[in-house]
Amino acid sequence: MHTDDPGAALQIGTRHGSLANVEIADMHRQTEAREQRLLSAVPDLDHASDVVAVVAGAGNRLLFESLGAVQIVEGGQTMNPSAEEILIAIEATRAPETIVLPNNGNVVLAAEQAASLASKPVEVVPTTSIQAGLAALVPFDPVRAAAENAGEMTDAAERVATGAVTTASRDVQLNGSVVSSGEYLGLLGDEPVSGGSDFDTVARAVLERLLAEPRDVLTMLTGTEEPELADLLDELQQANPDLEVEVHEGGQPHYPLLVSAE
Repeated sequence: MHTDDPGAALQIGTRHGSLANVEIADMHRQTEAREQRLLSAVPDLDHASDVVAVVAGAGNRLLFESLGAVQIVEGGQTMNPSAEEILIAIEATRAPETIVLPNNGNVVLAAEQAASLASKPVEVVPTTSIQAGLAALVPFDPVRAAAENAGEMTDAAERVATGAVTTASRDVQLNGSVVSSGEYLGLLGDEPVSGGSDFDTVARAVLERLLAEPRDVLTMLTGTEEPELADLLDELQQANPDLEVEVHEGGQPHYPLLVSAE
């Protein structure tokens, strides 16, 4: 193509340069994808076991990965993954053995089904909440076999006390009164213990029950509907000066606040 306009020539040259850059970027992406495929086919010689976790929320995902989970399956309340999705994640782990953290009571059965179909030994630690899953990961050691890890991880999950603030999806009878649909509902474990239109009041009742016995660490995970916690945190510090309080942006749907105490 010929042109007497030097500006047009410059534009054409720029377009050609942009196309070259795009082609180079595509080549880089293809190379990286190929390397990932090759790496996934090679066992991790340093790991005897890897962890697959079912997690809701971008912040929670980062927390699980920071504690050692190598495969994350997206799922949670009202969004339970299938056994096939969990199986795919199990087979993607590079260690010779795998541990699965379902982190929801409705996902435990699917995790066990996936484990029974896997091509490698799999242990399911039957965690029923994200908080319990995080507690289970604390003692995890990738150089140990899955069965050895699973015993300690199960014990750690059972020791943690959990609470939450959600919104009621229907009217709930609680202590002779009604928590209306759409109002806040406080849970201790899976049991409703408080409710109403004021978040702080509902959350405070959950925290008081969790701290009714001595605790060292309290962890809060905020949801997509992120609550304002400044007043509650001030109250906690004044009432429990030796309590270590951690707050993380979990990003889970349906639960403005998840809490655990150890």
